[in-house]
Amino acid sequence: MTYYFHICTCLCLVIIQTTIIPCFLIFNNFPDLLAIFIIFLGLFRKVREGIPAVFFLGFIMDSISGSPLGIYVTIYFWLFICVKWVIKYLHAGDYVFLLFVIVAGVLIENVILLGTVAALAPASHFHAPVFKTLVIQLLWAGCTGPFMILFYNYIYKSWDKRLDGVAWERNV
Repeated sequence: MTYYFHICTCLCLVIIQTTIIPCFLIFNNFPDLLAIFIIFLGLFRKVREGIPAVFFLGFIMDSISGSPLGIYVTIYFWLFICVKWVIKYLHAGDYVFLLFVIVAGVLIENVILLGTVAALAPASHFHAPVFKTLVIQLLWAGCTGPFMILFYNYIYKSWDKRLDGVAWERNV
């Protein structure tokens, strides 16, 4: 049932990011909600739970984004691996740590995307609006990211507790 939770969450986040967020001008430079969910998976879930969700989410984003095939799978995979590597050395429950990991994750995602654009179109130049957008995304990520991670964790624990109650009722 954990995989079902991840699939439902991924689909809800894709719908929110592609249909609801673009309707509001204030959220024009909002960071990738899915990357923040990948960071949540890296921080609080096991590898065997996170990897299928990472690939599922990456394939969905690759299919709807119009970007080069495999770019989101690659970004989300390396983001997940980096978070797993970092939590070996640092405590995952600290608020300052959450802030650092989320901002670093959004920065890593944008660097990979910009690097891909630079590699595919070597004559392209990055102008001030690109860096302004990046800074705004990092600020949004720093302000809202830790709350989103805590919300994901709360929802997951509620889901898990509810399923344990249902399983207990079936066994009695």
